[in-house]
Amino acid sequence: MLKELSIKNIAVIESVRVLFEPGLNVLTGETGAGKSILIDALTLLLGHRATTDVIRTGADSATAEAIFSLPRSGALVRRLAELGFPLEQEELILRRELSRSGRNRAYLNDSPATLAVMAEVGEALVEIHGQHETQALLRPTRHMELLDDFGDLLAERHSVAAGHEEWLACTRELEELRAEARERAQRQDLYQFQVREIDAATLRPGEEETLREERRRLQHAGRLIEGTAQAYALLAGENSSALGQGERAQGLLREMTKLDPGLDRIVQDLEATLIPLDDVTQSLRAYRGKIEVDPRRLEELDRRLDELIRLKRKYGDTVEAIVAFRNEAARTLEEIGQGEERAETLGRRLVALTPELTAATLTLSRRRKEAARKLESLVAREIHELGMAKARFQVQLSQEPAIPDAPSANGSRVTARGVDLVEFLIAPNPGEEPRPLARTASGGELSRIMLALKVVLAATDQVPVVIFDEVDAGIGGRTADTIGRKLRQVAHGRQVISVTHLPQIACYADHHLQVEKRIRAGRTAVGVVPLSGQERIQEVARMLGGESVTETSLRHARELLRSARP
Repeated sequence: MLKELSIKNIAVIESVRVLFEPGLNVLTGETGAGKSILIDALTLLLGHRATTDVIRTGADSATAEAIFSLPRSGALVRRLAELGFPLEQEELILRRELSRSGRNRAYLNDSPATLAVMAEVGEALVEIHGQHETQALLRPTRHMELLDDFGDLLAERHSVAAGHEEWLACTRELEELRAEARERAQRQDLYQFQVREIDAATLRPGEEETLREERRRLQHAGRLIEGTAQAYALLAGENSSALGQGERAQGLLREMTKLDPGLDRIVQDLEATLIPLDDVTQSLRAYRGKIEVDPRRLEELDRRLDELIRLKRKYGDTVEAIVAFRNEAARTLEEIGQGEERAETLGRRLVALTPELTAATLTLSRRRKEAARKLESLVAREIHELGMAKARFQVQLSQEPAIPDAPSANGSRVTARGVDLVEFLIAPNPGEEPRPLARTASGGELSRIMLALKVVLAATDQVPVVIFDEVDAGIGGRTADTIGRKLRQVAHGRQVISVTHLPQIACYADHHLQVEKRIRAGRTAVGVVPLSGQERIQEVARMLGGESVTETSLRHARELLRSARP
């Protein structure tokens, strides 16, 4: 609820602080006292744009601030956190600062905020209805929300919205897949060729190095045979080979050990040297025996190396890189195949989803029609009691024709809200056709229609603060008393603030505030005083009899207040 409203230097108000209470708050005062200025100041806090004209003459700046009490949980609290304004306590402070220099600022709990954020938060906090603040009631989209709230149709609407969203998502994805089909087929052919080509090559890691080594041996087989033969001859030839000379030296030294046993160690060292030398000669003989001059094998190696070079030029610098390219192409092929499978799955889902969405839409539409007839009856009864006895209220349900490539039901276009367009119509006078509220009803009539709707929708309405600015325009007497009772009825579930000139409405207030205008030092100043007891009787009497308060008007005021007690 709205706890406090503070205003500085707006219009004729120099400084005022107004405290509000739960239930029905009534603002009264003489014409021109500044009651509507309070409402205008509040609209600034709800994100409305402002000009420097609202700044009090002689002042450089103006400020409006409102303090709301909120529960620690709920949709608005969650939304505030999403917007970056977490609620740390059960109070929300909205503030606007206007300057003649044009530097205007808005704050939520002392943190800078945009007007868009102020408007979004304000829409969840306050509804204002009056001569000039009827936008919510004039928007057909709001009419659908009110009807669905009244009919308790949010579950059905959610079902339609979810089905519609899935239909659009499936359609968009399927269109993208179909649009990519030709490109996908071309890519598929290319990747299949690449995978086949690389697989046909049967590449092996390290193969290229092995092939090049074998090729070098075949290319230089003659030189290798000649060189190894010479090396073998030097080590183990018949004449003066290293192995033969060593063996002779070994025999000579072994004879010498008979003369000097100390040579035995040298003989053993020489024998240890000759053993690996003999192994080397055997290895040379074996190596030489394996060397072949094979032109055919050399041609095979050249062909294989050429194939590897060609694949490297196309797919990577190494055999490992080529294999990695092949694996990536295979993975892409799998994805392309999955795309085709996905398209088939989406097509089947759309076939199944279309009748599901149609059925949910028609169910919602049928229940809306039932709710519309019931709402018409209840609102008609309320507005008749509010002084519009000849008026006719109608909830019009219409549909748009189906369009190509969009969901439809019985030839009508389906949106996330269903198949229906909802608009409230009114015929204020007999013989007239019902027309949209914006083109037919006056400000006072709109306020009374909204009051009637508030009474009917009291159980489902979520906005905690409702303001009626001069809902009593053009009425009086018995109808005024009915409006007072209706306002109190609406205030049972939320806070209601009403600006009124009629004592029959003021007497129903739970909290009565008088707006008074005074002249101080040649300047107009506005003050707001809470009334109770005798002061309230005096104000109701003034509203009854004008400037001259008489015993008769006082007696009448006491009777009004007594009869209006809960």
